[in-house]
Amino acid sequence: METGYSCLILLIVASSTGHELTIEKRTAVFEAVTDLELNATVEYILTYPDSKALNPYTVKAWSSNADKDFPILLVVRQARQVSSWTIPETVETSQKNKTLVFYNTSKTLCHDDLEDVINPVFDVEPLKISQTFIVAVSTSSPRTVNISIALTEEKDFFMGQDTNYTVKVSPSQSKFKFFSFNKNVSDTVVVVVESSDDVCLTVSVQDSRCPVMDSNKDIKYEGIYQTVNKKGAMTISKRRFPTGFFLVVVAKADDYDCSQESSVIPFIRYSMITENSIVSQVSFVIKNSISVYEYLLACVIILSAILAFGLVFTGITFVFNRYGAISKLKVKAIRIQDHIEPLTEDEVNEILLSKNLTVDTFAKYPKRIKQRAFNYLSHTASIALFYSIPVIQLVVTYQRVVNLTGNQDMCYYNFLCAHPAFGFSDFNHIYSNMGYFLIGLFFIIGVMDRQYKIRITKDKGIPVHYGLFYAMGLALTIEGVLSACYHICPSQSNYQFDTSFMYVMAVLIMVKLYQNRHPDINATAYATFSVVGIAIFIAMMGILDGSLVIWVIFLVGYFVLILILSLKIYYLNFAVDGMKQFYNCIQKSGFCKETFVPLKKSRFVLVVLANVANFSILGVGVYIYIYSVTDFGTFLLGLLLANTVLHISFYTVTKMIYSEKICIESLLFGVLGLCFWIASSIFFLDAATLWTVTPAESRQWNQGCIFMSFYDRHDVWHLLSAPALYFTFSYLMYLDDDLCDRPQNEIRVF
Repeated sequence: METGYSCLILLIVASSTGHELTIEKRTAVFEAVTDLELNATVEYILTYPDSKALNPYTVKAWSSNADKDFPILLVVRQARQVSSWTIPETVETSQKNKTLVFYNTSKTLCHDDLEDVINPVFDVEPLKISQTFIVAVSTSSPRTVNISIALTEEKDFFMGQDTNYTVKVSPSQSKFKFFSFNKNVSDTVVVVVESSDDVCLTVSVQDSRCPVMDSNKDIKYEGIYQTVNKKGAMTISKRRFPTGFFLVVVAKADDYDCSQESSVIPFIRYSMITENSIVSQVSFVIKNSISVYEYLLACVIILSAILAFGLVFTGITFVFNRYGAISKLKVKAIRIQDHIEPLTEDEVNEILLSKNLTVDTFAKYPKRIKQRAFNYLSHTASIALFYSIPVIQLVVTYQRVVNLTGNQDMCYYNFLCAHPAFGFSDFNHIYSNMGYFLIGLFFIIGVMDRQYKIRITKDKGIPVHYGLFYAMGLALTIEGVLSACYHICPSQSNYQFDTSFMYVMAVLIMVKLYQNRHPDINATAYATFSVVGIAIFIAMMGILDGSLVIWVIFLVGYFVLILILSLKIYYLNFAVDGMKQFYNCIQKSGFCKETFVPLKKSRFVLVVLANVANFSILGVGVYIYIYSVTDFGTFLLGLLLANTVLHISFYTVTKMIYSEKICIESLLFGVLGLCFWIASSIFFLDAATLWTVTPAESRQWNQGCIFMSFYDRHDVWHLLSAPALYFTFSYLMYLDDDLCDRPQNEIRVF
């Protein structure tokens, strides 16, 4: 065999060089350095004695004067495989026609009898282990070059759990080790990887088969992998790797794969080319993940807590609907018919000039109010259906691609607390959205009971319009579905899935508050959802291309929208008539003080305060763009939520200014809602992932589980914000119950 192998090398080299070739055989020793000098006329064949070691060996080879145009060729033959590479080794970078040359190389060789080492069988005969190595060294260089070779045993090749390991890697010196699932190891383990430098690495977990893909060119063709610069983690199940797995670490020649240049939404940044001498020190540890029992316990306890919460507060809602402040209202079976007649010009002028408007002015058509309110429910249901179907299809496809390719850079998980189940890589973040879904259903049940007790009223109290409350409950339920879909594969491409129905809920709350006192002139569902659709479209454009043009278009458009809404709110939806009235006043009295003194002072103050707040938020948006504090989608969501808080605050404060009471029911839900919002916000602000950066950079934010070893901080945000939304909706539903028996001509409009 050795003679045939030598002849083969001789023919190859002789045919390529055209020189007479001298083959020198040498016997080499493990752990010792063999120094050689060679050129195109000399080839060396190093033979090593058979080894009985259970560990594999690593070939280290380096040269100080090798010619990159005529590199030294190394061919290592084992019993079952052949490995080859060159010195210097050329590694491609992300830049076209740019390569790096490395004169110091190493390669770990797969064990000839790896399967016997992993699963030894002693029933028939003693275990026989043998490794053979023949190293052929040649070059086509006309001048003499030197090379040093050492074959060393990998002492810590087989890893154990809860033990820290450290390896040094470079683009020309990859490393891999092996971990076996024995009976003391859980069915699922977590591999935690850390590095003290910013070198871009690829960490791969591969099946226990040779050869091992341990170069930058082929590492992505086997197993599962992710890019890492400072921190990374993988959850590995025994089901996928029954006997064990190789953990492979390869250093990149530059940081392209860890930089925004490789992102779906790129930033203007140039990847740094790594120096030829760079060496990255990587440490890792393998820990047991939680057991199946702990999975079930975490799921059952949370589900039980959500159901208990829903049953308790649904019961409280039933009690409030019967014995709360609303019980003062004597419900009578009434038949109402609307005779809709458009307002005359005199009636419009009277409304604009009136300083003390009451609700009866804008509550003349109860049936139309009811129909308009239920239009919000039908629109929300239609949008939810047609929006959710493609979302579910897309994210499930993403998950399948992740499972098939092993590319863990597709999804921005918190890998330090990502528990796979049912084919999903991050089941706990999907499951924690159960709170939104179930609590939304419980809120709908509460609204149904309230509608059963108080169907429709006329002349007393704030006009009932349950359609908006149903729409809120449905939006909360759909938020749970879409948030779960987003967390199947969170990424830069689908962030809007998680926020779309947050926009819907924020807008529904603002519409609800305005409708309380302006039911006849409130915005229709068609107009409202058109605005929401435009907002979602702008958010998508801002996420895909957060350039200055998008920000300028949004800021100018929002500025115009604020002015239009301000005029419509101040002039009670009769903006054109109000501006005509203002123009006539100027022509009649000139630019005097009386012309500019607002007739509705309190309304004017609220509009001015709202404008100041919104213009301040736009200023914050400019700051965010200049300093890249956050992304456009998050800014837009923050803007809508800030306006929602302003509306609730203005409504509550104005209600108290006009000596209206906050009933016990609303006060209870308001205090509980505030407490839950404060608690949940603490966990929301402490993010464990960041989709606006690269996957490698996002992993630096990853954190361990904090609750039941199953839920992380974002899961807790899900679990706390769902009750917070429930209490907020309930607060709004009971907010005006103190007025249920007050005539509408005594209830102020604000």
